[in-house]
Amino acid sequence: MGARGPAPTPTPILEARGSWRAKERSGEPYLPVERPSCPGWLKGEARAEWNRQVKQLERMRCIAKIDRALLAAYCEAWDEFVAVSEMLRRSGVIIKSPETEVWYQNPLVGIRNRAVERLMRLAQQFGFSPAARTRLRAVEGDVGGESEDEGKSKSRFFRVVG
Repeated sequence: MGARGPAPTPTPILEARGSWRAKERSGEPYLPVERPSCPGWLKGEARAEWNRQVKQLERMRCIAKIDRALLAAYCEAWDEFVAVSEMLRRSGVIIKSPETEVWYQNPLVGIRNRAVERLMRLAQQFGFSPAARTRLRAVEGDVGGESEDEGKSKSRFFRVVG
């Protein structure tokens, strides 16, 4: 059986909030902000999405090498969503059975919807959705787009609110 209840809030986020609970924790792992290598098997739209999202995550200072697999899964889901959406544009959401002349939903709709569900779950992990970003606040002085030397002196964490 898996762990019960909500996932614990990471200590850096508790610290950014000013929570007293952060002082009671110790030994939590810290990972430096570092671009993971793009998996060689990501091609086409998946690779393009990888490059777009890694660039944004680096600006937000929210990426580590360990995030590679999760980000690759997100990019694969995006690639599937794009490909199936294009197929649906060509074939239509509602199709007619040639034998029975009955109209029904194209099975590709279900495939696209499952890709969207995966995208939404994974996007939440990285703060890719507007709802996920509403819970993030940059800690004072943390501004995206600064040079690497400037970024080292500023905080790498975000304040979660709400």
